[in-house]
Amino acid sequence: MPSTTFLKCTGCDSEYDPYPIQAVCKKCGSLLQYRYPYERIGKSFEGTGFWRYASLLPPVSKDNIVTLGEGGTPLRRAKNLSKKLGVKNLLLKDETTNPTNSFRDRAATLMISNALDLGYKKVICASNGNMGASIAAYSAKAGIKSTIIVPKRVDLGKLAQMHIYDAEIIEKGEIVDEAILEAEKRVNGNYQATPELNPLTIEAQKTISFEIFEQHGVPDWLIVPTGSGSTTYSIWKGFQELSALDLIKKEPRIVVVQPSGCAPITEAYKLNQDIATVEKPETRALALLVANPAYGKLALQAVRESNGTSIAVPDEQTLEAERLLAKSEGIFVEPASATTIASLQTLVNQGKISESETVVCLITATGLKAPYVLEALTKEESELRRETLRLRARGWDISTKLKILRLLDLGESYGYEIWKATDKKISIQAVYQHLDKMEQKELVDSFTKERRRYFTITKKGKRVLQALEELIALL
Repeated sequence: MPSTTFLKCTGCDSEYDPYPIQAVCKKCGSLLQYRYPYERIGKSFEGTGFWRYASLLPPVSKDNIVTLGEGGTPLRRAKNLSKKLGVKNLLLKDETTNPTNSFRDRAATLMISNALDLGYKKVICASNGNMGASIAAYSAKAGIKSTIIVPKRVDLGKLAQMHIYDAEIIEKGEIVDEAILEAEKRVNGNYQATPELNPLTIEAQKTISFEIFEQHGVPDWLIVPTGSGSTTYSIWKGFQELSALDLIKKEPRIVVVQPSGCAPITEAYKLNQDIATVEKPETRALALLVANPAYGKLALQAVRESNGTSIAVPDEQTLEAERLLAKSEGIFVEPASATTIASLQTLVNQGKISESETVVCLITATGLKAPYVLEALTKEESELRRETLRLRARGWDISTKLKILRLLDLGESYGYEIWKATDKKISIQAVYQHLDKMEQKELVDSFTKERRRYFTITKKGKRVLQALEELIALL
C-alpha cells in the first residue's frame, strides 16, 4: 500500500496523485475516490469538530484552513418521535447546527481550504441550494470570490444566504443537472467546488460517520436523503474506513430515500440495475431534485453491500413528517431531511425495521431554507397582489405582524408600548387583534404582570421571523 494519500479509480483501479483535483478517471471515465495508508493512521483523534479527523483527510496546510466551527454536530435521541413511530432507539444526526445550517459546511471547509492551498482566488460551484450557500460563506471568510450557478428551481432561503455572502449568482437550467454542465464549462481560472465534480466532497461528508461512531457506535440502520448519491456514498465510505482501521466489526444497513417524483436510484434498485433515468423529475424537496445522479451507482453499491434498501416517498408524506418532527422533537428541517422520517414510518409499517433496532436518520439542513408559507413572494407581481389580498382577508397583515415580531424578539412588551412602536398608524384595538391572532398561531405567548398583559415571542415565532427576514433580503 502506498505511504501517502492518493486517488483511485472506482472502475479500473488506476491511481493518481491527490492533487490537482479531478473527479473522473482519464482511462475509463469512472469516478475517483481518495485512499489512505490505513496501517499508518492512528486509531484516536484529537481536537474538536470537523478538523479532528485531519489524519483521514487529504492533506491541507494548517495555515490555510478556513473554518467557521463546522462539525461536531449532535446525535439527538428522539424519545417522543420513537414512541409515535414504534422504534425504541431512534437517533437524529442533526446537521442543522453547522454554521450555515447544513451538512454541506463540511465540504465547504475542506474545499475552500484546498483552494487556498493551491493558490486560487476564485471558486465556482453548481448547486441546488445548500452547497452554494456553504461555498459562498466560506469563500467570504477566505476572502476569495465565489460564483454559484443555480437552476431556476431553488429554495429562496438558500438564495438569500448566497446573496448575503456576496456571491455572484448565475441561473442556468431548470434543475441542478444543467447547472453542473455549465460549471464544467466555466472552470478556467476557477477552483471547481461543485460537489459532483470534486471528490473532496466525499471525504468531508464521511466525517458524519466518524462522529456517529464516536457518539453512539454503529447503528443497525442509517437512513440518508439522496439526490446525487454523494451523501449516501460518503456515509458508507466513512464506515468502511472505520472498518479498515479495525475500529468496528460491522457496518450499518444503509437506506437510500428519495422523493417519489424523482427517484432514479430507487428505481434502479427495484429493477436490479446500476442506473435509471427520470424523464420528468418533480418534487418539492428541491435539494433532492436530481435527474441523473453522478454517484448513483456508488450509492447503490452502498445499499447492496450493506444489505440495506432504497425507498421512495411521496411529497405529501414528507410534509407530514416535517410537521411531525417539529411537533415531536422541536427540530424544523427542510423537506429533504424529512424524507428520512417519512421513509422510517413506511419501513416500520412494512416490518422491514423492527422495534428493537437502532436507527439513525440524517438531518441535513434546516427548514428555514425552504419556507413554503411565503412562496407567494416568488410569483409575478399581479399574483403577489392577489395573494396579499387573500392574506389580508384572513387577517394576516404581514407588515404589521412583522413589526410586532421584530419588537418582541428584542424582549417582552405590552400592548400600549407595541402600539407606539407601530408609529400609531393603526388603532390600539387593531394591535390587540393582531396579537390575539398571533397567539392563536402560537407565534407569541402572553402573561400578566403588574396588572398588564405582556407578550413574548415563541420559538415558532422566532422561526417565522427569521424566514421573513431572509426572504426580505431578496427583495
